[in-house]
Amino acid sequence: EFNESDFAKYHPGGSLGKKLYLKAKDLALSNEKPSINPSDSVKDVLIEISKNRLGAVAVVDEGNSVIGVITDGDIRRMLENNDSVIGLKAEDIMGKQPKSIQYDALAVEALHIIKENNITQLLVLKQNTYFGIIHLHDLLNEGIV
Repeated sequence: EFNESDFAKYHPGGSLGKKLYLKAKDLALSNEKPSINPSDSVKDVLIEISKNRLGAVAVVDEGNSVIGVITDGDIRRMLENNDSVIGLKAEDIMGKQPKSIQYDALAVEALHIIKENNITQLLVLKQNTYFGIIHLHDLLNEGIV
């Protein structure tokens, strides 16, 4: 009996195949891997976040473990809530509990997390270390949505 899994195996480029086989790491590898340290200045944050099209940057410690994330939205909120950004560090504006997915999880699982949390970027981890970022547009471009 020819089933959904067989179809996906023989047509891996189709949307069904991608839903059953495409991994988070496959999408994250095609992107930049922006990261900063918690003590970096707001200027450093702006430079790093502007270098890529992802609209986010991971905040990592010395061991490359994620301790936060800063998105375009965090930047806008920072500007709205502060008369001056002088002296502010990445750790002052980062989201401290970023949503993430393991690198070997299916890309379709990333879509569920993104939709459930109404976010556009999702951090990808390999065990507890930073691996990369998936953007909602990556999922759209692959036909996962």
